[in-house]
Amino acid sequence: MPKTSIIRQVYAAGAAVAAALVLAGPAPAQASTTSPVTSCPNICVLDARAGAHPDFDRLVFDLGGTGLPQVRATASADGMYHTAGDDEIRHLQISGKSYLLLDVSGGVVALPSGPDAYATPRVQSVSLPSLKGVELAAGYEGNVTFGLALGDHSQYKIFTLTSPNRVVVDVYH
Repeated sequence: MPKTSIIRQVYAAGAAVAAALVLAGPAPAQASTTSPVTSCPNICVLDARAGAHPDFDRLVFDLGGTGLPQVRATASADGMYHTAGDDEIRHLQISGKSYLLLDVSGGVVALPSGPDAYATPRVQSVSLPSLKGVELAAGYEGNVTFGLALGDHSQYKIFTLTSPNRVVVDVYH
């Protein structure tokens, strides 16, 4: 059998399969039981990711669930913070020249395990000009505290974005 005949047969068989798939339509989607967006009771902090920009370093917290949290920032010269759950004073494990503590509240959860788990390591160093690391420091009754290790500069801006919901921290150089 000539090569062109074999190629035509393979092409025709492929076209028939493609036509059958188009006519049948897509397979029905199955509902996910572990989707963070639908299974978070209020707001879940899912992830933290950092990146460098020409004038600032950006830290983004990806959120699941509904709504946006309230965020309050407190500067800390030595990285000490107070835990609400066990009423202790602790020191952040990440090293920096100064620190920023972010209290994220409003029914917020950052679970260490499960389908709504905070996926980023609890303590993560980064090598950016102004941002040196981030740590999930504490969580208690709908409030979560993150510690940010900073370099020489500590001027920052915090804001939220939607679609998808995020908390953004820009630390300027």
